[in-house]
Amino acid sequence: MPRPGRYFEIIGDIYVDGRWYLVNPTDRNGAEISAVLNQRAPAKVAAPVRLLHSDAAPRGHPLDYTRISGDCVPVINVRVAEILKRLAPGNLELIPAEVDGFPEPYFVLNVLAERRCIDEEASAEVEKFTEEDREVFPDQVGEYRQVYGLKIDKSKVQGAKMFWTWGWVALIVDEEIKNAFEAARVTGVKFVEV
Repeated sequence: MPRPGRYFEIIGDIYVDGRWYLVNPTDRNGAEISAVLNQRAPAKVAAPVRLLHSDAAPRGHPLDYTRISGDCVPVINVRVAEILKRLAPGNLELIPAEVDGFPEPYFVLNVLAERRCIDEEASAEVEKFTEEDREVFPDQVGEYRQVYGLKIDKSKVQGAKMFWTWGWVALIVDEEIKNAFEAARVTGVKFVEV
């Protein structure tokens, strides 16, 4: 029986000197769309998505991979989009995006796959919302409040090459995608094995 592959959480590298910080995703009609992009389902938005630079930081330099500030939604350039179209077809939706002040095309990456695969025993520490939290967090009872030292149960991945973990915001990629990003020297990413 083949050994399960390795998986990694893909994290935006916030320590890149002079990096940009993108905010306020809106559709071409000016409607705010953050909630639509966090559904793990095809997004019905009027493309292109428009992104601005944060006023809270100096206007920075573009990255190949970044996340919308204050959100978990990735923004990628054409090079990264090509890698993902080749290695994770069907797991994602690429929504054309325009970044204020940059003529190059970008994409909002909408990862559609989600897996209930967090290994609570192997992770360093897991806290869940309980019935006692219902009054303040009624929709989150049973979901994760905190996960430290995230580990996944690879038997529950079901062949997905890129996916979100259920109940906790962690974007996971397989080793092939990690290796392809590293070979292409994709800027703005770090990987942590899960």
